[in-house]
Amino acid sequence: MERKNSIKDVHLIMNYTRGLYKILEDDWQKAAQQIGLTLAEQHALWIIYFEQKAPMSRIAEVGLWDLSTVMQIVKRLKEKGLVKTEKDENDLRISYVLLTEKGKQKHEQSKELEIRLDDFVDEYSKQSDETKHFMKQMISFLADANRHFHGEDFIHWVNRTTKALGE
Repeated sequence: MERKNSIKDVHLIMNYTRGLYKILEDDWQKAAQQIGLTLAEQHALWIIYFEQKAPMSRIAEVGLWDLSTVMQIVKRLKEKGLVKTEKDENDLRISYVLLTEKGKQKHEQSKELEIRLDDFVDEYSKQSDETKHFMKQMISFLADANRHFHGEDFIHWVNRTTKALGE
């Protein structure tokens, strides 16, 4: 009997998470298109911004992509003049990706991202102390699930970059 409840819970989590992600993805894609990027390019741009000098493997790790996907994204960003690459002085096998001045400007433009879920979360959180507590619990659950599947380094990166947004 427990297995049925577990399947039901996973079904609910999967579909409700997918529904929320669809809203985020649509808004993110529209915002990226407004500044001439794809969702993936904009995401990579932000990762490179936070890392300042990122090896492609790091972009893949925190972007949750395969290395070959990152190489294609970086190639397109280079063609648009938004990033440049440079080799590691001690290990020529490693290439770092950095934002160009044009890339920094594009990043600034992308800060105007409008996400409908942001307004909902803001209003939802104002309802009561219980909803604020629930939001903290939900974020804790999401962090624990991501820690389980993506590791502590991913959680550390999300937390570090979240703090940087507040500065």
